[in-house]
Amino acid sequence: MEEKNQGPKTNFSGVEDNLHTLSLTAFDIKHKDLYEARLIKNVFLETVIEFIDEELAADGPMQIRELALKFDESDVSRDEIKMISSIAALPSFDCYTLKRGMAPLKINVNDDAIFKLSNDRKASLFDLMSRLTRPLIQYLYTDDNLRIKDTSSLLELIQNTEPLKVKDRLGSVARNLEVSLIGLPNFLQDFSELFLSVSYFESIFREYNPKLDQFLLWAEDGVMNSNLRNDPNAQREFSNVDKRFKQLKGNLDSRFRLLSNITQVDWDDLNSSEFKKIQREILSQQANLAIGLCGLSVKMIEWEKQFPSAGGSPQQCFEFLSNEASGGLDNLLRSLPSHDAQ
Repeated sequence: MEEKNQGPKTNFSGVEDNLHTLSLTAFDIKHKDLYEARLIKNVFLETVIEFIDEELAADGPMQIRELALKFDESDVSRDEIKMISSIAALPSFDCYTLKRGMAPLKINVNDDAIFKLSNDRKASLFDLMSRLTRPLIQYLYTDDNLRIKDTSSLLELIQNTEPLKVKDRLGSVARNLEVSLIGLPNFLQDFSELFLSVSYFESIFREYNPKLDQFLLWAEDGVMNSNLRNDPNAQREFSNVDKRFKQLKGNLDSRFRLLSNITQVDWDDLNSSEFKKIQREILSQQANLAIGLCGLSVKMIEWEKQFPSAGGSPQQCFEFLSNEASGGLDNLLRSLPSHDAQ
């Protein structure tokens, strides 16, 4: 018999801010076990469902297609299973992918916090965010001594168009961008949110890119500098994994180089068409960065979990390369368009 969900008991503002997990407490799900579960991208880059209930969790994460077999229709409606399947099909669970991907699905949520970065995450992005927005603030306020210590204050300052000393410059910006002076604060807020997304994805890349370098060195040492150096299968597996991960790294790196170029905005000359070009490019890069960084982070998390000290025997290294490291990698690269920085 279905155990009914008694309503939200989770603090939805405590979002996880990552790309590979999503709590289902954010959605209107009636069955308690499903409501308390979460979607995760596994090491093979497939979405599975992870349960809290001990009996359901005993066999490990469940494939999404098994939900209809596990839960009777009298307990869980097929509409709910369809909804979960639709969410699971998203390539990443970061707030930007969720907001963009769920819009056409018309799925109700219990709290829209899943579409935003948490305050803690925003605070951690201050250095990256201020690097992008400092030119705008200096242009508006012509003051290098503004004491801004966190991302929230930075965003508030961008939207604060009241001081008389910025009135003339705001008027110039509004005319160039072809928006009204009244509508300019919302416009600048949208702009700052775009820059925040760039900072978020860059922070993920900065976290996992060094780990990828360490992983590839570990893999090379485990295969090339061991008894496996004369094993053609091990040599071939290492070569394939090394090539594909470097392809992924290069793809992501070129996207960040492009974003670095287009976010160097000259506010004296920025016009409406130029802004729309920057906006389109950032939104396009959001989608592709989410795909690539989700795959990269999942692979590196699993490697660190299995080999916390970068240890293991050559044979264990070979087995990891053959299974966890390579599983789903080809599909990931196929879904990620090739890209050269402009």
